[in-house]
Amino acid sequence: MKKFMWFLCLLGCIALTTQAGNYRKREVTHPCFVTTNTSEIEIKKIILTDEHTQVDAVLYGKPGEAAIISSNTYLCDDNQKFPLREAAGVSIDGQTVPERIPDSGKQDIILSFAPIPQGVHTVDFMEEETGWAICGVQLTEAEPYVYLPSFLQTRRLEQSQSLPQPQLKTGKAIINGYILGYQPSMKLDVVFRHSDWLFYDQWGQTVRVRQDGSFHIETDLLVAGGAKLQINKAQLDLFLTPGEEMTVYIHLPRLSMSASRLLKATYGQQQKAWFDGSASALNAELATWGYPLAVDEMPGFNGMTEDLPADDFNKYVQHRYEKYKKKLEDDKKVGEAYRQYVLLNLKMNELVTLGAKGKMPGIVQSPYFRYGYDYTTYLSYMERDKGQTVDLWEDVKKARAIYRNFVKNQAFSSDDKKEMKTITQPEILKYLKEKANALKAKATLAKSNKSFVVAEIDADISGADILPAIIAPYRGQAILVDFWATWCGPCRKSISAIRDLKKKLAAKDIVYVYLTGPSSPETDWKTAISDINGVHYRLKKEQWDYLCYTYGITAIPGYLIISYDGKLQDKYVGFPGTDALMKDLLRASE
Repeated sequence: MKKFMWFLCLLGCIALTTQAGNYRKREVTHPCFVTTNTSEIEIKKIILTDEHTQVDAVLYGKPGEAAIISSNTYLCDDNQKFPLREAAGVSIDGQTVPERIPDSGKQDIILSFAPIPQGVHTVDFMEEETGWAICGVQLTEAEPYVYLPSFLQTRRLEQSQSLPQPQLKTGKAIINGYILGYQPSMKLDVVFRHSDWLFYDQWGQTVRVRQDGSFHIETDLLVAGGAKLQINKAQLDLFLTPGEEMTVYIHLPRLSMSASRLLKATYGQQQKAWFDGSASALNAELATWGYPLAVDEMPGFNGMTEDLPADDFNKYVQHRYEKYKKKLEDDKKVGEAYRQYVLLNLKMNELVTLGAKGKMPGIVQSPYFRYGYDYTTYLSYMERDKGQTVDLWEDVKKARAIYRNFVKNQAFSSDDKKEMKTITQPEILKYLKEKANALKAKATLAKSNKSFVVAEIDADISGADILPAIIAPYRGQAILVDFWATWCGPCRKSISAIRDLKKKLAAKDIVYVYLTGPSSPETDWKTAISDINGVHYRLKKEQWDYLCYTYGITAIPGYLIISYDGKLQDKYVGFPGTDALMKDLLRASE
């Protein structure tokens, strides 16, 4: 009996030792994460013990570069930091002779941090010298939790149909978005890009993300086509249509992990966003199947190819195109519009990538080539290499030259006006004028922050078009619309009080628009506004009366507060005080 009891005790000790060992050493291979702002380091494995936390990582760079990491590297959760202690395969602050990145462009490294207590399930990896941040690294095998609304969970992915024929149509595309999984503490750099035909380069627009992860984008288009939403190092490709609106729900961890070299195989073909509105089926496929739209899109492409001889470079680019083309043509699960759109963009990018270092070896044969992200670059290379002015290139060149002059002079010269008459496509001319007006409005806005600016709307604008015409140039900023008159004592008193409010909110994107009607004598009005920084409109009686009646301005001063996405947020009849206005304007600008 004693022997039996001894045997049971021994088994119990073994069990306890095993449990303790399991806690002392726990491994997570290819841990998931929420977002990262770097493509230069990725985590392969995390080993957690009572003595330390080991991070096996891959450092990416140009062959021959020194492998160095800052001593200010640490892991952290909401409450504490776990500093870097030791490293292998990489030099801390260059204090030891650093190893060099091998020809493969990647170096395996091992980092040792202070131990992480049991019960911590998520950490951030931070390297302060370079600013690297990998947020929401999971210490379990699970994917980061993201609340997905039930109406998205039940939605099925549908195959897109054939692309519509590309037609010129000037209009504004609107994107309302929600980044699911976002936390305000995250380092998130969100940039929107689209290929504007009036510019030679891709112009990026920084996107303001609200505390709840929502955002709003408006962009002018001349034709439907591609855009890119870059969220840190991940990219969501979009197809936009002039005059149409879409709503997008973005699964931040899946989008981020789909751009990871180590996790791309798992998350590259998972759905990363859901869409309502414009081209929803095509956009959903763009957010799912993971085919690149450009042969030079892979991380490190320039570093891998910059030293290649011309023939090797051409073969490499053409091989990448042919590989994707064959795979896509054989892929039965993708929709027809998606296949057409991706193949078009891959072919056009192949040609312009080769054309950047030599002559383009071919042409694009597709009825949809205006949808190409590299469309204008392709047209310029066609003229350069083949002596052909293709499609809309003559009109685009004229519009670009005129627009450059307008940027310089803030006005159309007489020569430019003559040249505008030779543009054959009415929509290109309309687009040029609208872009010029938008640029002029920005200049007016900048001036209004330092002085007064007199603005006008067409006397023929009436009814429901009046307020949109007034606020349209200032979309993207919060707007305080002040109804006042020169003879109104309370109006003048409140304008004086708002001067201090303007100083406090000087760092915010806020426009102050002052409206008056013909009851303010023009001479008195011109004298009064010289001391009121902002944008001033003197409206016709019919316009003033319509706005007052429609928006319930039964007495002055009266105020409308327009949020940065162009929506009416608040209304006041009578001065509510600077505290109330400050609170509302801050909310309207975020």
